Amino acid sequence: MIAAVFTACVSDQTVRLRYLPDARIERLAGAQPVTVFRFADRRGDEGDHDPHRVGGMYDGYGSRLAKVLAATPWPDALVESLVAGFTERGVAAVAAPDREFVPRATTVSTPFAVAGEIHNFSTETRWILQAHVSGIVWLYDDRGDLLLTRSISARIPRDSTGGSPEQDVSGYQAFLNLALQQFVREIVMDPELSQRLTAPRAAVLGVVGSPTSRATL
Repeated sequence: MIAAVFTACVSDQTVRLRYLPDARIERLAGAQPVTVFRFADRRGDEGDHDPHRVGGMYDGYGSRLAKVLAATPWPDALVESLVAGFTERGVAAVAAPDREFVPRATTVSTPFAVAGEIHNFSTETRWILQAHVSGIVWLYDDRGDLLLTRSISARIPRDSTGGSPEQDVSGYQAFLNLALQQFVREIVMDPELSQRLTAPRAAVLGVVGSPTSRATL
């Protein structure tokens, strides 16, 4: 009876995804512009194949009691957040949220293209409140050559220190936006990605195709 009453009181929640300015992002001098493309959804059943679904509330047996939904599709918010993060880094960035990057088939107006696929993008309660954003990030040059591969994972547990600059919002929204912030920071502050963006054009072209040009973290 208690479980039935609790389930009846739980309803879907809507969160607003937004990039939180990050003072830990340092300026990068001399970086060339990038275009940020839409990331592919590779979350499997986690997202119900719905770009608005970003989490849920579960009981102790793993049964879902309610959904957490984003007011705007998460792929759009991710592109906007990465553009904002690169801008904080001092890198001019162009958003292309409506299309995924296809090597040697997609036209790029900047020297570099950032693309990827997302494996986790969720906030949920399973005994504890947490959020997780993870995936693969690729850096290409404007010819479609792959320069760099990164596996990035950002997880925010309930006891995360530092708190959130967001006030009067649900824990689901606060945690997911913190995980999104951390995910973006890991990308834009990556040392080798930064090195690629600031390298002379001739140097970048010279390493394409070499055994060390495709680094994975």
